[in-house]
Amino acid sequence: MLPKKGRKLPKWKGAMAGREAYAETIAELLKREHGGTHRAVKQVMRLTDASERTVKHWLAAQHGPDTVFFLRLLTNSPVIRAFVIGLIESSQAAVQDRQVKDRQSGHRSSKTPDAQPSTRDLPRNDPINDPITDPINDPITEALNERQRWFLARVGAGERCRAEDICAYWKVSPKTARRDIAALCSAGLVMYTGARRNGRYRFIN
Repeated sequence: MLPKKGRKLPKWKGAMAGREAYAETIAELLKREHGGTHRAVKQVMRLTDASERTVKHWLAAQHGPDTVFFLRLLTNSPVIRAFVIGLIESSQAAVQDRQVKDRQSGHRSSKTPDAQPSTRDLPRNDPINDPITDPINDPITEALNERQRWFLARVGAGERCRAEDICAYWKVSPKTARRDIAALCSAGLVMYTGARRNGRYRFIN
């Protein structure tokens, strides 16, 4: 239901915040996949059949692709396709999170201290939201799994997403969550910025 005061819808975040944010996000994704050289321009031209001038505008974040060109990118670019799928999954996750919170708030008054959920599965001193510390044993491939797409979507939406969030939503261990993020960092898609406690992951410019 829309708010009763005013006629403005709640503001979107990240790539959906507006045309400028959309153009900047597409530029970052294309540069991450193809680089920022003239060769990258030629590669994107072949993928979309767009003119050289148009592709240069995309890479410079002057404007984003319109509907037809965006659909062509969505079809031919694994990075952009993964990002869009992650946005969809992130939206679905937000709805499910709200439903879970509503159910929990409805039963909170009837819970006793003994009925509180156990936290023994999550190490107390494990810095889940800090830069990756565990060794990576699995090979990093170009294919992104569902958890990584979900993570990229939340980062692209401007949200602070951590390994702890992956653990909570996907029901995986902290080590698995950190390994997912480590693969994204090694692929040059995201990087950790800020202090150890309150920093966040961002797309690499």
